[in-house]
Amino acid sequence: MIKELSGLIILVMTIISGLLYSSLIEYCLHRFLLHNSYEQEHVKVHHKVFHGIDSYELEVVNKETVLSSLCEILRNIALYLPVAIVIFMRNKFLGILFLIVCIIYNMWEEFAHYYFHKKNKKLFVFKLKMFKRLKEHHRIHHYMYRYNFGIGTSFWDVIFRTIKKV
Repeated sequence: MIKELSGLIILVMTIISGLLYSSLIEYCLHRFLLHNSYEQEHVKVHHKVFHGIDSYELEVVNKETVLSSLCEILRNIALYLPVAIVIFMRNKFLGILFLIVCIIYNMWEEFAHYYFHKKNKKLFVFKLKMFKRLKEHHRIHHYMYRYNFGIGTSFWDVIFRTIKKV
C-alpha cells in the first residue's frame, strides 16, 4: 500500500514538475528573448497587429504572427530534453512522462495564444473562467509589453512580480 502511494506521489510530482519547468521555459523565452526592447521584431510586429486595446482579437489571424515556428518549437523541446534525460536515467517511464508533459504544455500554450487572438470561438474551453482569465492576462501584456509574459499560465508572473492587472 505504501509503495503504491509513493509511486503515485512520484508520478504526480513528475507531472507537476513538467508543467512548472515547461511554463518557466515559456516565461523566460517570452520575457528575456522576445521582449528585450521595443525595437525587437516580435514587439514591433506582433504587438502592433494585436494591440491590447483595440485590435486584440481579429476575425482572420495570420498563423505566422501568432504561432511559434517549427524551429521555435524544436528549440523548446531541446530545452526540455536535458531535464527529461536526467530523469530518464533514473526511471525511463518518468523521463518520458516528463518530456510528454512539457510538450503537451507547449501545445496548450500555442493553442491558447492562437485562440486568444481569434474571434468567434465555439469550443467549450473558451467559456471556462481559467481561459478567460488567461486571455485577459495576455491582453494586458499586449499594451503593457513589460508585464504578463505567461501565456499558458500566469504562475511565473506572480512569482517574479511581473503581473499587472487593470
